[in-house]
Amino acid sequence: MRKIVIAVLLAISTMVLAAVPAGWKVVTSRKKTCQYAVPADWVQDKLLIGTSTSADSKSNVVITGNEQSLAEIKPMIQEMIPPDKMIEDSGKRLWYSYKHLANGSDIPGTNWYVAVAVPGGVCAAQIGFKNPSGEAVAKQIVDTIGATK
Repeated sequence: MRKIVIAVLLAISTMVLAAVPAGWKVVTSRKKTCQYAVPADWVQDKLLIGTSTSADSKSNVVITGNEQSLAEIKPMIQEMIPPDKMIEDSGKRLWYSYKHLANGSDIPGTNWYVAVAVPGGVCAAQIGFKNPSGEAVAKQIVDTIGATK
């Protein structure tokens, strides 16, 4: 019974997190298990399913789904993509900034890793924006990450 209650609460919290702002479009992961939303003028990559870029090419997002739990993937992800600054580390979402993987000290901009617990696993996104002005939109995108509806 306790597991059912937890699953229902997790599903409800995911729905709240994944509200799509008016006028935005939804982008899904390659396996169509996860989604996020971006402003209408963003461009979806035709080859890299789940990837989109802002009209000015200064921000981008890629999403994937994973069948492991947030607790299971957290140590592995943090080893592969070491956190620079933790933004949220709760049972429902892991969100932190990291230095660019190629050469963090030479490449301007901000990179976020966001993983959201969903029924059956995790939806994980990497969000990058080159200008501080892109942060407000990036935060809105974070709030739309969740299971495909």
